[in-house]
Amino acid sequence: MRSARAVTVGASFLFAANAFAQEAEAERVIVTGESVIVTGSLIPTSELVGPNPISTLDRDLINKSGQGTTTEQLLKSLPIASANSIPVQNNANSAGGPAGAASISLRGFDPGATLVLIDGRRVAPYPGTSPGGAAFFDLNTIPIAAVQSIEIQKDGASTTYGADAVAGVVNLKLYKDYRGAQLTLYYGNTLDKDAGEYTGDILFGTGDEKTSITGDIFFYHRNSMFNRDRGNSNRPPFLSSNSSPYNLQLSSDVAAAAGGENLNPGDFEFATPPDFTNGSTPASNYIYSTRRVRSNFALLPGFNFNAFSNSFPTQERWGGYTAFETKVCEDRLRIFGDFYYADVKTHDELAPPATGDFETPGVGVIAIPPNHPLPGGVAPPNTPTIAETGMPPEAYNPFNPFEQIISGGSNARLADFGNRLVDEENIAELFTLGVKGDNLFNGTWGYDGAFRYSQIQDTSEFRNVSVSRFNRILNAADSIFNPTKPDFIGTTIPYNPFGDFRVPIATNQPLIDFAIIHPRDLNTSKLATLDLNIYSTDLFDLPGGSVGLAFGGVFIRQSLSENPDDENRTKDNAGVSQEFPVEIGRKEYAFYAETLIPIFSPKWNIPFFYSLEFAAGGRFEAFNNDTNSLVPKVGVRWQPFDEQLTLRSTWGEGFVEPSLTELYGPRIFGFGPTSFMGDRNPETAILTNPNPHLGPESSRNWTGGIVYTPKWIPVGTLTVTIDLWDIERTGVVMVASPQSVIERFLGGKLQPGEAVYLDPSGSFVSEVISPFINGGRQNARGVDLGLEYQLKTRFGTFTSLTRATYLDQFIFQFKGDRAWQVAGRTNGDWWGGSDFGIGGDAWYKWKGLSTLDWTWHNFDLNATVHMLDGFWEEIFAKKFDGFWKQHYVHPTWFTDAQLSYSLIFTPPVEAVPVAGYSKGQKEVVGKEKEVAPTAAYAMPCWKKIVNNSTVTVGCNNIFGEDPPHEFGFEFGSPIGYPGFSYDNLGRFWYVRLIKKF
Repeated sequence: MRSARAVTVGASFLFAANAFAQEAEAERVIVTGESVIVTGSLIPTSELVGPNPISTLDRDLINKSGQGTTTEQLLKSLPIASANSIPVQNNANSAGGPAGAASISLRGFDPGATLVLIDGRRVAPYPGTSPGGAAFFDLNTIPIAAVQSIEIQKDGASTTYGADAVAGVVNLKLYKDYRGAQLTLYYGNTLDKDAGEYTGDILFGTGDEKTSITGDIFFYHRNSMFNRDRGNSNRPPFLSSNSSPYNLQLSSDVAAAAGGENLNPGDFEFATPPDFTNGSTPASNYIYSTRRVRSNFALLPGFNFNAFSNSFPTQERWGGYTAFETKVCEDRLRIFGDFYYADVKTHDELAPPATGDFETPGVGVIAIPPNHPLPGGVAPPNTPTIAETGMPPEAYNPFNPFEQIISGGSNARLADFGNRLVDEENIAELFTLGVKGDNLFNGTWGYDGAFRYSQIQDTSEFRNVSVSRFNRILNAADSIFNPTKPDFIGTTIPYNPFGDFRVPIATNQPLIDFAIIHPRDLNTSKLATLDLNIYSTDLFDLPGGSVGLAFGGVFIRQSLSENPDDENRTKDNAGVSQEFPVEIGRKEYAFYAETLIPIFSPKWNIPFFYSLEFAAGGRFEAFNNDTNSLVPKVGVRWQPFDEQLTLRSTWGEGFVEPSLTELYGPRIFGFGPTSFMGDRNPETAILTNPNPHLGPESSRNWTGGIVYTPKWIPVGTLTVTIDLWDIERTGVVMVASPQSVIERFLGGKLQPGEAVYLDPSGSFVSEVISPFINGGRQNARGVDLGLEYQLKTRFGTFTSLTRATYLDQFIFQFKGDRAWQVAGRTNGDWWGGSDFGIGGDAWYKWKGLSTLDWTWHNFDLNATVHMLDGFWEEIFAKKFDGFWKQHYVHPTWFTDAQLSYSLIFTPPVEAVPVAGYSKGQKEVVGKEKEVAPTAAYAMPCWKKIVNNSTVTVGCNNIFGEDPPHEFGFEFGSPIGYPGFSYDNLGRFWYVRLIKKF
């Protein structure tokens, strides 16, 4: 965890230049000789460019990014962040991962391949997983205002932080040793709809040469936005078969007996009342088909759920953070600690309850009773029975025009009952207490050890319809309609399910509240770590310099508790799969060591070997399930001529244990596209079961690159960075695509744990069940590019900074399946299963940011262009439709701009500025204490109030560009644009005030 002053240009160029408003000379980086610790190594060093590619985002760049109100928004805007992050927006149904949470995915791997640290140490993962089962850290719980800098290691960090750091490490460094106080106020909104966002933050610190205390108090609120608020999302390509009026599965013979059509004598058909029915339409006026009548590719359109659901949730976050450090024996013994608390509330709205098939394994059965009680309790042929539905024998519904139980493959939208409401509250807590010291023995030894406890508790409340109560209000013979019974609910008229929600039925209204439930699940993830690191910057001397060494160990205890509400345990939550309680945990310990070996140094003046050093390390990890691993990592840093050109490379291996969810649960419920005997269904229910027999995955990681800062440029300064990277994972825990499971089902070759459930007619798939399995392979390679040019003139300082990532290849392969090349493609193709969710995301080939900044006196003006490449999506497939067709989702260019002015009436004083460069173009080489301005007493009162204030106005997406249009496979896009990659806010303006005291 090298402070940013040691990594500004030397890190890969994602954010290579620390601050835009800096002198040209400062951008070349002055070597101070002070040894610091950089993310990716535990050996302090004064070298600015090491073997590991590190990107640093300091406070100045955070403020200027235009994305600096939430941590997840900022990180996901970076070019290195690719597909499969868990989004805040468009995720109320948890299709992209748990609602109310957010993650980052480096390189397009699942979130579990990215290790997120706080101040260089692990924190508890969220008590839920990505769609593919991977564990992740919830970025919503970290306020960006408390973050001093972010360091991203762009290769695997297997030996330093854990063998599971496959795609890289994101290290969030919170403020330490701050002096003074700072107030930040922010408000922003769209121009036409209220999606207001406002924040408040107080950062403060005090101390002396011995002790320092730093704290932060924060508040954040964001209003919601609905899909109907935008023309490009108010009606998605996919319209659901869970509709109102309902899709009813009937016996063809029963339908004919009621006056309807007999389309399939002796078998099944579907029927629906006409639009705008009042619930009394006779069977002769129903609309009939051998397939569901209301759906995609059907006689009538399905249900438009986007007319009800929101795209951006309401969010509110508050909490605080404090850190301290005190010297007991000068620098040789220091005690430090921190405490953190965050309360994050998210309110999402979904369209009214969707039942799925009335009879779906693992879900409560819905059954509409016949018009009259079944004679002798015997159902007509080819109709659901009392035994299979659990309906009372005497049950009946006088509004049913058919003399049969209606269940099986029927689908419905319980629109009378209003929107489903999703309320998530995540409470995150963290406590650290440790000791550290340096300058020991001969002054070159040091140590750092700490105990950390962290946990995240998620309370999930879901407003929905009770299956058991809904079945009761359908049954006119139930005691709730009997005035002589104690549970009488005030009406004798049962629920009429045969209407259209657009024509409310007055007698239904008193029954709605009775059937509404609010189940609450309580889930908790805990992590305790105890670690000790010992290092030396001068173990012994070689001709090229001093050999560095670091070694240590860590003990980790992780636990996961899932406590579903009784309604979820008993399958009483309509359209929701049954949940079971989970109490699990595991322990692990690790030992590691690394060394830094200088071979040549500048003092030798050897041609082509101005400087050469090697790094090597190893890590042993062992788990309490008798699994262990030993992984190596090596690196090289070579400057052939002078410090202008640096070549570097790393190679390492990784090892990832399955997540606790993948091993032990809970089960994961989702949706995916399937084709079965001519029936194409983009929303087939998918259930993924845990697998306690899973083994670990392995990985290897290679990077190679250059950092070039030529001195021969006559005007200004130029820095070019190129980093090639290649990551391969084998034995990856994955979930088979539902279509492949169906094909094995048809061929009689289902694997252990797999199942396909059909509706009673045997014509439609109700649910596909499969377990997590090992054996998948993923391979990604690409290049990170950076280009910065800075010119200082008498008209101010101009800085151009461009950084981009190109994904050359991403191979995705299920066990026993062909290899799929997905670079430049959607992650919603039919073969992808439930590993990625549905909602719109892609492995973008190109992703980049380009910023132009101008600073002059107290003004700062910058503009940023965000480029997101286009991608291909398959709309029709031969396997499903007999022909193949794809669509290109076009690339986008969004432009942001920001103008700041600092009101400074005394010489500017920074209270412990962010490591890097101060606004006075001087490099910060030590702690800066705030000095009281000598002339402040002479200023007028109004100047004292506004002194040291910075006012910022900005606009994101200046030109109001819309996200690109997306259809989805089988026109299955639930939004109409890539909703996990894009929000739909449009032009968004904001103002910000930062006041330092």
